[in-house]
Amino acid sequence: MKYLILCNNSSLGPEEHGLAVKHVPGDVGAMYDAISDHLQNGYVLVSSPLPANVPLIRSPVRSVILGKSARRYDAHGLLTLEKARGRTDVLGVADDSRTRSDLEFIDKDQLARAVAQLKELDSA
Repeated sequence: MKYLILCNNSSLGPEEHGLAVKHVPGDVGAMYDAISDHLQNGYVLVSSPLPANVPLIRSPVRSVILGKSARRYDAHGLLTLEKARGRTDVLGVADDSRTRSDLEFIDKDQLARAVAQLKELDSA
């Protein structure tokens, strides 16, 4: 399966961990819209669009891994995305320029872990 990283993390280059990176300009809402567009056009959700804890859910930075699929729609991915969007709407987003680089670093680290796990699964 061919993978793509979709993100709004400015610290990521055009390629990370051997995967192509597509940058999405804008906030978390723009990220969710871009993910939705991809999930309705031949991609499946591989990593979660929602971080594991409340402080990171409130982060304005997101990176997700998508996989190219023969199917046009990823219904399960779209449901997961809508749950993430709802949770983010409830908790809000704290976009503070003083913490942005820290949040980008954390996002990049979480992405590296997700890619490592993905590579383990692909090689098994």
